[in-house]
Amino acid sequence: MNKFTPDAGRRMPDAKHVLGTLFATLLMLMPLTSNAKVEMLDRIVAVVNDGAIMASELDERINIIALQFQERDQPLPPPAVMREQVLDRMILERVQLQLADRGGIKVDEASLNQALAGIARQNNMTLEGFAAALQQDGYDWPQFREQIREDMIISRLQQRSVASRIRVTDREVDRFLESEMGKQMFQEDFHLGHILVRVPAGASPEEVQAATSKVNSIEARLNQGEDFHQLAISQSDGPKALEGGDLGWRPAAQWPTLFSEAALQLEKGEISAPIRSGAGFHILKMIDRRGGAEKVVTQYQVSHVLIKADALTSNEQARDQATRLQDQVASGAADFATIAAEYSDDPGSARNGGELGWVSRGEMVPEFEEMMLNTPQGEVSPVFETQFGWHFLQLQGTRDADMSEEFRRMQAMQALQKRRFEEELEIWVQEQRSESYVDIRL
Repeated sequence: MNKFTPDAGRRMPDAKHVLGTLFATLLMLMPLTSNAKVEMLDRIVAVVNDGAIMASELDERINIIALQFQERDQPLPPPAVMREQVLDRMILERVQLQLADRGGIKVDEASLNQALAGIARQNNMTLEGFAAALQQDGYDWPQFREQIREDMIISRLQQRSVASRIRVTDREVDRFLESEMGKQMFQEDFHLGHILVRVPAGASPEEVQAATSKVNSIEARLNQGEDFHQLAISQSDGPKALEGGDLGWRPAAQWPTLFSEAALQLEKGEISAPIRSGAGFHILKMIDRRGGAEKVVTQYQVSHVLIKADALTSNEQARDQATRLQDQVASGAADFATIAAEYSDDPGSARNGGELGWVSRGEMVPEFEEMMLNTPQGEVSPVFETQFGWHFLQLQGTRDADMSEEFRRMQAMQALQKRRFEEELEIWVQEQRSESYVDIRL
């Protein structure tokens, strides 16, 4: 089976209705005098399908991102660039949240709290201490919670819409491991910077020419010595533009094919020529590279109970049954293995009391892995949903294992899945944007 603005997922009426309602409300509140003045306290900055992004939401998000720049001691982009980049990011989020809402994808309080507790543990804090530290740094805790929830919803949508269609066969893994590129890729990790000049789906020749001119101009400015980080902030259409295009560290094999093929030829500090993909034109910078994929990995011994919906059981009934069973196990009224053997719809693990054995990161679907990593050893997780149904799990232990050849195969499988996912995801996101009604009113 295989991180994270207020009211972003709320369905809104159309723009005319919003403005009409707001105007009528203001009229009712006006003093009955001829010289009464009305001050508009908020306004719509973008209409996205049947929803709207308000100026107050945009300002709140900009304030959060400005705090992050200050924490990293980085200069802020020009205000106009910041507003444009942040609004574009919010539009893409809103499109995806609307899709998730129509698809019934949700994150309940228990799953959200579990994820937040996991983030707190990664920072060596309790959840209460983590919340207090964020508030001390100027963050609004309820808003932070909702941002995490929305990121989790978007991740689940992307997995359902993109990752579930990707299949990698054993033969493909064999061919990859035997190839010269596969051997080279496992020798190094890359830290890449990225600038994207977007080309919309179904772009006209004029739009393609405009994008070509823009990317050529960016390339010329980089060749003249301009700073990659600042150009990414001001010019990139990529998801990490406000981070200066920093995509972080990743094993070479896990980058999209176009990226890895170009990056193999780059030395530290070098910048690639523009690369064309279905999403547009990319420019990469090799920020750093290092050698050697680790063979020792952490494994997790985990058991689970799965309850599926079927022709006789609705999704809500399956969730309710999983919740009842989880309550029995968590309260100590029933034994995990006994419940799994009697009720779990995963026949492979049910006969073993729900045991899945030792698993490594990347083997399970993201929702399962996220819950596995965030559940303390010995405790029973909340009920959560994956593409297979409703689960709850228990983590029995962890260990470090030298996987050698098995690890290489697993890494190869993950690398092929991840590169295909990222290639497809960029195209899918732009398709959803192109198919949506977006009216920007900055």
